[in-house]
Amino acid sequence: MTGGNEVTANSNEYPVAVDDRQFLVRCINDVERGRAASFLSKEPETVRWLKAEMVPATVFWDVGANVGLFSLYAAILQPTAQILAFEPAAHNYASLCDNIVINGFTNIVPFSVALGQGNLAFDELYLSKVEAGSSIHHVGAKSPWAESEPVFRQPCVKVSIDSMVLDHGFPTPTLLKIDVDGLELGILDGARTVLNQVKSVLVELDANDPSEISAATNLLEQAGFRLTETSRREKTINRKLPRNHIWMNAALHPLD
Repeated sequence: MTGGNEVTANSNEYPVAVDDRQFLVRCINDVERGRAASFLSKEPETVRWLKAEMVPATVFWDVGANVGLFSLYAAILQPTAQILAFEPAAHNYASLCDNIVINGFTNIVPFSVALGQGNLAFDELYLSKVEAGSSIHHVGAKSPWAESEPVFRQPCVKVSIDSMVLDHGFPTPTLLKIDVDGLELGILDGARTVLNQVKSVLVELDANDPSEISAATNLLEQAGFRLTETSRREKTINRKLPRNHIWMNAALHPLD
């Protein structure tokens, strides 16, 4: 499938339909099936944001791609856009690659890389689970979002967005989604140089942590961004309240 065409799912492939478009998600467990089934209802603001902001020239960086649902949706919205999907957890990365293959997409490039601060380095990814579709993993230590101890420490490489672009020649993102369960501030800090070229940022933050909200607000406002939407999620995770915050670059995306 190259975007917008009808597809026929095998028994372990779940079709996700959005408006007149459809993509497939390979589901090998209940976690992946749950993600596919709740795609439209869990984060409707992210679906709306992508639908509004994806244009043919977009370079979309999906940081914390998991099994790739938002990258897949972006690909059917704009088959000529560049989509970079970052997912360091090996079990999720494998499913991400599978989903790209079964849909026949050629404009999504997956990277098993953790983004953060500084130049390319080696670290450990603390995994909360090893089932495909799982989340709440953390680089360098147990996630503050995790309710139980990690089950595995997976070696990984990490690097900043600035280093990816300036040192390694990656295309600068024009649309940036960051959802990594606790490492968002470090990733934003590692993108200070290229942020002025980003049109819009969607970042998940803990609404129960005023210091995190303040730090993200200060960093993004200094880069010329203005907050335009905050999701209304009420379900907490280990006393954390994850809500998506959507920011627009006033210089590149004039506000009314």
